[in-house]
Amino acid sequence: MRKFVVQSLIFIVSLILIITISFSAIYTHFSKHPFKKYYQTVFLGDSRIQYLYKNNANFAYNSESFKFNYYKLLSLNKIKKTDTVFLGCSHHSFSHYFEGYLNNQQEVLPRYFVIEPEPIKMIQQFNFTNLHFLIKKQFELASNSIFKKYHFVPSGYAIPSRKKVDIIKLKKRIQQQFYDHQRVMKFSTQQIAYFDTIVRYCKEQKIELILINSPVYPTYKSLIPKEYLNFYVNKTKGMQMFDLSDSLSNPDDFMPDGDHISRTAFDKTTKMIQRFRLLNSKGNPIPQK
Repeated sequence: MRKFVVQSLIFIVSLILIITISFSAIYTHFSKHPFKKYYQTVFLGDSRIQYLYKNNANFAYNSESFKFNYYKLLSLNKIKKTDTVFLGCSHHSFSHYFEGYLNNQQEVLPRYFVIEPEPIKMIQQFNFTNLHFLIKKQFELASNSIFKKYHFVPSGYAIPSRKKVDIIKLKKRIQQQFYDHQRVMKFSTQQIAYFDTIVRYCKEQKIELILINSPVYPTYKSLIPKEYLNFYVNKTKGMQMFDLSDSLSNPDDFMPDGDHISRTAFDKTTKMIQRFRLLNSKGNPIPQK
């Protein structure tokens, strides 16, 4: 019996050591190379940008805040400095509704742990005790990166569905993003702070920053509270912007919520951005807000 206990302990300790060493090796490698190569131009943002442009330089991801846009930018610049950043920035980007995504530890921590500047502090901040879950997700991301050629940090364009606008769902979306119990939702202090951080970082690094205000269905835009419309104008004043917010109006061009384009518009917006990039590369002036 004693021999069995000793052997079991040796096995458990060995297993823990193997997992710890493997986890450390994965973290060390992918914290240095979370993305596959150098990109001269990158696109960052949430699902709006993820659906907007079919291109390998699109690093946007679902529900991604400015905080993790910034961390991605830092990681992308580890090998060589990026020249141009297209950043998804629309009226909803400054809403307190983003706080829910910033504080969802089960989603946020495993997804961005490897590019978090202070990973241990992040674990402490969330009082995160489910280390088994964290390690499992890191191994899963490493496997996908090696065998499926994905980026270690979830990123990349996605093809939207072929559904069309549903006004009832659109109004629910407006309530979700801009209202709290029928009162206009407050602004997100974290979103504002990290937006300012990105702007400052790009200026210091001499990176061209171009904002993208993504397309929304006309009814959606008409329902955005004036507080957000005014704040957005003031916050982005004087900045380079590719404003697509009024570029589409066909119900078939949007998914039911009215703030994501549909499969019908996917090729249209990709071509719009390609034309814009071509004009920009030829030195044509970019409109400023």
